[in-house]
Amino acid sequence: MNIYYRIWASAIAEHREGKSPDGGWKLMPLVAMSVLMGINLLALFLLLHALNHSLLILFPVHIFDTTGYNTGIAVLITYFVPFVILNYLLIFYNNRYEEIVKRYDSKGSKLYRNYALISLGVIVIPLALKLIIFS
Repeated sequence: MNIYYRIWASAIAEHREGKSPDGGWKLMPLVAMSVLMGINLLALFLLLHALNHSLLILFPVHIFDTTGYNTGIAVLITYFVPFVILNYLLIFYNNRYEEIVKRYDSKGSKLYRNYALISLGVIVIPLALKLIIFS
C-alpha cells in the first residue's frame, strides 16, 4: 500500500498545484488514476486471456438494443467504476488525502508521471507489436 499512497500523493500534488483549495481539483486525479488502474486491469485480463481463452474480458451487459452502448456500459462497469469507488473510499473519503499528502511528501516526485507512462506502455506496446507482427 505504501507505493499506492506515494503515487497518489504525487498525483494530488501535481493536480492541486495552482488550483483553488475549494476541492474542484479532486475530480481530475480521481478520474485519471481510475482510468490508469483500469488500463492495468485490462492488460492483466488480456495476458490471462492469452493463457486461457475462456476468460471473460468484459462483464456481459444487455441493457440496450445496440451493441455499442452495451459494450460502453460493460467497459465502464468492468474497468472504471470499481476503481472510482475504491479510490474515493481510500483517498478522498473524510479528506484522507490531506493525511496522505503530509505523510508521503511528494515534492519533486515524478511517481505519478512514471506510473501513467508505464500503464500506457503496458497496454500500447503489446497492441503495437500485434499490429506489426500480424500486418
